Amino acid sequence: MKTIVTGEEMKLLDDNTSKVYGVPSVILMEQAAMGVVRELVASFSKETKFLVVCGKGNNAGDGIAIARLLNQNGMQASVFFCSDKDEGSSELFLLQKNIYKNYAYPVENEIKKGYDVIIDAVFGTGLSRGISGRYLKVIEDINRHDALKAAIDIASGIHAGSGGIMNAAVKADITYTFSYEKTGQILWPGNEYTGKLVTIPIGITDDSFVETKPHMFSIEEKDLKNLPKRPDHSNKGTYGRLLVIAGSYNMAGAAVLSAKAAYRCGCGLVKVLTPQENRIIIQDQVPEALIGTYDDIEGSLEWADAVVLGPGIGKQPQAVDIVHKVLEKCDVPLLIDADGLNIISDDISLLNKHKNDIVITPHPGEMSRLTGKEVRDIQKNLIDTACLFAKQYDLVCVLKDFRTITADKGKTVFINRSGNSGMATAGSGDVLSGVIGAFLAGGMETAMAASYGAFVHGLAGDKVFIKTGSCGMMASDIIKGLKEIWNKVD
Repeated sequence: MKTIVTGEEMKLLDDNTSKVYGVPSVILMEQAAMGVVRELVASFSKETKFLVVCGKGNNAGDGIAIARLLNQNGMQASVFFCSDKDEGSSELFLLQKNIYKNYAYPVENEIKKGYDVIIDAVFGTGLSRGISGRYLKVIEDINRHDALKAAIDIASGIHAGSGGIMNAAVKADITYTFSYEKTGQILWPGNEYTGKLVTIPIGITDDSFVETKPHMFSIEEKDLKNLPKRPDHSNKGTYGRLLVIAGSYNMAGAAVLSAKAAYRCGCGLVKVLTPQENRIIIQDQVPEALIGTYDDIEGSLEWADAVVLGPGIGKQPQAVDIVHKVLEKCDVPLLIDADGLNIISDDISLLNKHKNDIVITPHPGEMSRLTGKEVRDIQKNLIDTACLFAKQYDLVCVLKDFRTITADKGKTVFINRSGNSGMATAGSGDVLSGVIGAFLAGGMETAMAASYGAFVHGLAGDKVFIKTGSCGMMASDIIKGLKEIWNKVD
């Protein structure tokens, strides 16, 4: 599991490493430069021509040190300074500039053609305002060239926290970031300017969090080994009973997809409550499932270890009554999705009635209805939006987007990086509900069930992508991908 940090957190880590543990900042800078140079020397020939474009801060200090070390390793590197004035420069920048000058290594007075690699060391993770003037022209000049672009720590112009573009940004082919990946490099649209992301260790570790401790993570495929193991001596009751309340008149697809996904994620028993008209369809598509109707909600709630509420139920008066009743009566972990969320958005106080843990899985449109915020504002602030809502209503929010954000009551954040554009298809969210529901029914802690569920769902999509491509993928294909995951895990 990877730890992810914001720009502000990275500055704190840098400061703590120096102030608490006594590692001088210049040593960290040299280690950063040496780490990048090792990568460059291993990747490019001695005939490669490098141009390092430098601003005036510590990121530029990194860049100058990289240029010096490239030259000392027999490579060809020159530096271009964005400004010929040193006012406002950082101390480490001035130190590195003076060292570079003493060695009399090459300096360019313009960003010109003839270089194979342009190294972006203009702005680092501390950028907080829009780029304009001379620096805007520099970034435009970098992007105009055909040379490969390599960014140092973060591509200049990406906001390190939100991933927003500060008027303009270098379109990097590769980014060498230090110690930890930054949220802005993972979230859209910053990810599109980051290119291949390579993390360089420079001596800053989790110890430097001191009292704050990391709170943002990204699950990796190797983490699936941490999921609960299925004991040999077990039965269907061992793996939980999931109640799926889904579907409306002659609309059974959502219930089918959720139930199938739950079974494919190891759930022992799945019971579907749906309108009478859907029974035959569901029995045909998921013969393993128990089937009931909406007349049997209270008895079914007593039976269940976890509940999925909302896929495809519509917003008719009966659906509204169901949502009210479930929130009043349910005393096991509850996942609410789709129409369940749309009904709640008309009376948000319903979320205060829950007796056990709640997981909600909105996409930005549903989140807009729940919060009253514009979709574009939610997409610009995915993490803050999910965290604030989770904290306000004491729940786990799985905010679905290009990068799905799982916020645990505002405390811990998981940024999901599995999945692909082929999963933007009808029914994909119903599959996710079934995956998370299965984990909840099996007894996983709520935030872990939600975050691992989002990762497994995306990974299943990645497994079948090579067979379907992006345009050919259907939600039912994602369920097939689940089998491939568990086969490898087992």
